[in-house]
Amino acid sequence: MPTSSVSEGENYMLIASGPSHYAPFLSGWQEFKDHIRRIVDHQPGWAEVMPGPRKGEMQGFVRLEKRVDADAAYEHYTISRGLLVHLFKTSRTSGDYRLLKCNCGPYFPDMSERSHSPTRSGVQADVTRQSIPRAYSAVVPQYPVPTAYSWDPLYTQIPSYAQAPTYSNPVASVQQVPTYSASTNGIPVNVRHGAMLTEARGIFISNLSYQCTPNDLFNLLCTVGRTTDYKLHKDSRGQPNGAATAKFATKEEAHRAATHLNGKQHMGMTINARLDMNTTVIGQAQSPVIVNGSTASRG
Repeated sequence: MPTSSVSEGENYMLIASGPSHYAPFLSGWQEFKDHIRRIVDHQPGWAEVMPGPRKGEMQGFVRLEKRVDADAAYEHYTISRGLLVHLFKTSRTSGDYRLLKCNCGPYFPDMSERSHSPTRSGVQADVTRQSIPRAYSAVVPQYPVPTAYSWDPLYTQIPSYAQAPTYSNPVASVQQVPTYSASTNGIPVNVRHGAMLTEARGIFISNLSYQCTPNDLFNLLCTVGRTTDYKLHKDSRGQPNGAATAKFATKEEAHRAATHLNGKQHMGMTINARLDMNTTVIGQAQSPVIVNGSTASRG
């Protein structure tokens, strides 16, 4: 009996998403492909790594021929690595695709267990469709990589403009006066030279079991979001003191983590969780513009 051409063209696409500093194998396609070779039994196909929808996040795409390899990679990256993972069944001959499973539900605690969120995960159906070829080459199947929009310049060379006129009369110097803003505690701060933008992206956890290990803490944090850093606190003798701190990618995730963990049962203890007062620098504000009439246009 002849085999079906559709079954011969079927394969699987796995998309793993996470912060590159926590998952260094997502720093490039070669690193991602080398890493997945350690997990699967058969040689992986096309692979690519692109920036994800959130700051510092990367998304790795890889084609796998066998379902057993696809399931093994899915389990490794969701359970062992705590990444956001989507597994699609695709076809090189027809271009069809179908989402088999994802861990959007466990990854985003306020979602139902079997739900998929294209907006929050950044895995859109159109992007997946663009990654599936319409034609199949028996030698090397080529999968077009979803790329950012490229702009073709209207001019072949940079147009030149006449030099702006100069004025002989010197502009009078403007006395720079302090510009004040208020901190989160209501204290006035001089921001004339700019200010650093910060956010509270950490949480403080107390009343943990003294038997809680760093791995236990990490598994607990994975139930509420994507932690970027975590630490078990110890006393002067180097023993756990039942407290820990953790940071998340955004302040919204930190707030959600504190809400879900506060009052939760863990290792026989009722733990307490709140937002940490320490802040994370996320950028620098632009210097304010002082309008005092000195910058008015000349007639």
